Amino acid sequence: MRKPVTGRLAPAALALALVLPSAMAADLALRPLPGAQRLAGQLSAFDVPGIAIATLKRCEPDEAMVAGQAELDPPRAVTPATVFEAASLSKPVFAWLVMQLVDEKLIDLDRPFAQTFDYARIPDKAAYALLTPRMVLTHRTGLPNWVDGDTHFPERTAPITFEHPPGTAYSYSGEAFQLLQTFVERQTGLTLQALFRARLGRWMPHSSFTLPLPSGTQASRGYRSARQAGGGRDMSNLTDYPMAAASLVTTAQDYARFLSLVCKREGLSRAAYDDMLRPQAPMPRGESPFSASRGLGWVITYLGGSTRVSHNGSNGEYRAFAGFVPGSGDGVVMLTNGVNGRRLIEALLQPPPAVPASAAEAR
Repeated sequence: MRKPVTGRLAPAALALALVLPSAMAADLALRPLPGAQRLAGQLSAFDVPGIAIATLKRCEPDEAMVAGQAELDPPRAVTPATVFEAASLSKPVFAWLVMQLVDEKLIDLDRPFAQTFDYARIPDKAAYALLTPRMVLTHRTGLPNWVDGDTHFPERTAPITFEHPPGTAYSYSGEAFQLLQTFVERQTGLTLQALFRARLGRWMPHSSFTLPLPSGTQASRGYRSARQAGGGRDMSNLTDYPMAAASLVTTAQDYARFLSLVCKREGLSRAAYDDMLRPQAPMPRGESPFSASRGLGWVITYLGGSTRVSHNGSNGEYRAFAGFVPGSGDGVVMLTNGVNGRRLIEALLQPPPAVPASAAEAR
């Protein structure tokens, strides 16, 4: 990976196919990432304290840049060593680990949990008997996103009821990912953090699903506003208990190395990658104005004749995005510590306004 840049960024290419759903362009031409001045202006315009960006080019980690503040009071700048809550960007990482276990025949994606494993928080045993790991990874369990979300997860006892019969409808669910995590930990005898460290620690040495923070990293704080005088919150989603759905903290460059693995299809068998990145569960039209489906832990979106593999992250004040275009190998990771980070990311990934022909001729 090239040396990260704070401030002015050397030119780097990014596929327009990486635009988020609200950005309507489908052109696959390449364009540079924003320079330092534009990025600082965008942080101010969207009221976001800080951002870290890393890109892929032909599936290899390429440029990296940071801007803004990791903490407002006292002011502390974002650096390449700043970690952010990755939020739901945790899910693709967990899915990759599950697919390694599939390769090793420790997990069967289509074998119902109930055949070997009971989950006490789900009282409807008839519906539970239908649940499989594949349903979890494609968000078709019928389970809700969260139940009793204000309680530390290991202490949650509230029953989880089904919103839809398993396998019949799309239903985004963090609870389902926690079910699969519990199953994986039982099958392997290892915690998610131990699995992550053993299998991805080489590529993501500055990332973690649990406390303590990895050596050499610095925590960020999350904010409702970049004009907030003090306050904000620490990375409270990171505790001593790993959560497959949402507890990963990472740097942009660490996550770009993971994205590079997926883009290059390394670390898993060809069959595992074919399955993981295969569209399997169409997403409701309200989720995206484009045609999109769930793979195993990823969203597969069709734009302008090309395919984008991506995922968003949202833990309140922390907003994130990671994605790549298999056809070109171009990709990007963006991590922010502001509640408006999603809007900022969308703006950065949109193409610049078209220049009228008359104006172009006058230059």
